[in-house]
Order: sequence, then structure tokens, then C-alpha cells
Amino acid sequence: MRKRVVKKRKGKPEWLPWYRARNYKGDMTETEKHQLDAFRAQPMHPATRREDLPEEVRDYIIGIELELYDYKQQDAVGQAFFYSLIGAGLLALQYTGCLTATPWRYAFDVLILVSPWFLYRYRWKKNAEEFLPSEKGVPNPTDEAIRKEWEIIYVGAMRQQQRDAASS
Repeated sequence: MRKRVVKKRKGKPEWLPWYRARNYKGDMTETEKHQLDAFRAQPMHPATRREDLPEEVRDYIIGIELELYDYKQQDAVGQAFFYSLIGAGLLALQYTGCLTATPWRYAFDVLILVSPWFLYRYRWKKNAEEFLPSEKGVPNPTDEAIRKEWEIIYVGAMRQQQRDAASS
């Protein structure tokens, strides 16, 4: 009698900083990465947090984030409507006899009519998750962007200091 093996479903991967992510293609050394890890391990990162910014700056950043969110949502809806309109147009042309109608063509046109909305649903969820992550342990996107910018400037300044020290 064989024992049945059930594979566990892989969950979402653990969140990693930008310089540790699998798709990072920069030239940062391990020493620099360890240095940034040390900053992130501190209770308070040296970079400014969104809460510490002046209210006008926070409002401006939130406005830009909302504009980007709305743009992505409108883009997703627009594409879904466009492809659905193409599918509806093809169905109408076949129904009126302008195009040769076969069951396969009808099925294909219905697929063109309906499938964009499944893609829209996927893109809508992805955009919402990017804007406000639901997972625990994932930092606020704005705070993470501020940290990333600070870390890039810090690494650049450290490299410049090393070059200046080497050339002196």
C-alpha cells in the first residue's frame, strides 16, 4: 500500500528589500548589502518616514499615489472595454451575416468579449495590492520608496568617498 503524498501549495515568498530581491540586477557588493541590512535592522532607519514629513509634503505624495492608482485602474478598464467592444463587434458582424458564422467563430468572439474582464479583475487586485499591501510584514510602499532612495544615495556617497580616498 502506497502512501499518498500531497504537495503543499507554495505561499507568497517572504518580502525582501529591493537590493535582496531576486530580480535585482545592480552592482552592489555583499559588504554594501550587509551595511544596508544593518540600517534596516535598527529600530529606527536613518531615512525619513512618511509620518515625519511635513503635512504638505505628505498630502502631495498621497495625491501623486492616488493619481497613479487611478491611472492604472482606468487603463485596465479601458483595455477591458476595448477588447470587449471588438468581441461584440465581431459577434454583431457574424449575426448580421457580414462575416461567415461558424460555431467556432462564435465561441472565439464570445471569448474575446468575456476574457478581458478576467484579466481586468487580476490587474485590479494586483494594483490594489501594490497600493495597499494586505500581507503582514510588508512595509508601506511610500516608506519603502523613501528608504530605497536614501540607501541609493548613501551607497553612492560611500563609493565616492572610497574613490576620493584612493585617489588621494
